[in-house]
Amino acid sequence: MVATWRERAGDPRGVDELVRVALAEFDLSDEELRSATGALVALQFRPTREVLDRACELCRSADADERRLGVRVLGELRDLDDPAAALPAFVGESMEVLLALAATEPDTDVLIEVARAFGYRRDPRAVEPLLGWRRHEDPSIRFFVACSLRRCSTQDNEAQVVDALIELTGDEDGAVRDYALFGLRELEVDSAEVRDAMLRRVRDPDDSAAGEALVGLARLGDERAVAPLIERLQHPDSHRIIAYGLDAAIALANPRLLPALRLVEQRLGERPDVSQAIKACTEGR
Repeated sequence: MVATWRERAGDPRGVDELVRVALAEFDLSDEELRSATGALVALQFRPTREVLDRACELCRSADADERRLGVRVLGELRDLDDPAAALPAFVGESMEVLLALAATEPDTDVLIEVARAFGYRRDPRAVEPLLGWRRHEDPSIRFFVACSLRRCSTQDNEAQVVDALIELTGDEDGAVRDYALFGLRELEVDSAEVRDAMLRRVRDPDDSAAGEALVGLARLGDERAVAPLIERLQHPDSHRIIAYGLDAAIALANPRLLPALRLVEQRLGERPDVSQAIKACTEGR
């Protein structure tokens, strides 16, 4: 991955050409992007004043597509001193532009990019507009609110962030619920409200959301995860959640899970992750 970043950062094309090509490639499908030229990524991995200024200029354009591109570039300008850390570059300058757009932008597609960009900037100033969008009618905006809030959390705003993520675990969109639960799990906050929110979703129709809820509850040591986890492990389609289920089993280390884990072993054969879960539940906490 680092080699790819260095390759993109060394793209010989000028900024004007990269912008022109990136605009043409912006709405390509994932399949089409595989054969695209990577102009957008090249811009994001060129943290120069020239690229920053051009992205800010695009954000002031009358054309919504140009504003979208400007936001995408600003959101992911990377500090290349440590590529693996993917630290943001020009945070102050980019946040000034993004916050202004958050307050005034009329185009939903641009706002989606702003909500996404806030997560990459990791700046607590983004929490206020993100909180304001948690009930937005567009599920894509709510999705990026769920994705970005965790990354902008600090000790000072954590209570607000957690409350919003708890609310989003009840969203009508499965992907939003999934990332809200993931955010709560990553924040490692333990409270009755967080546990209850996770418990409500352990049988979520979205497999990924259910998996996040089970793992989150298990890592908090809440034994209310045991019964729904047994149900999931015994289900004929448990392969759809097996990674989550084994992770939760390891965290719980509860002998009650052993019969269900043995069934998984019969279905899947000997696997290191299954063996690890069985070992953890055999030894107990």
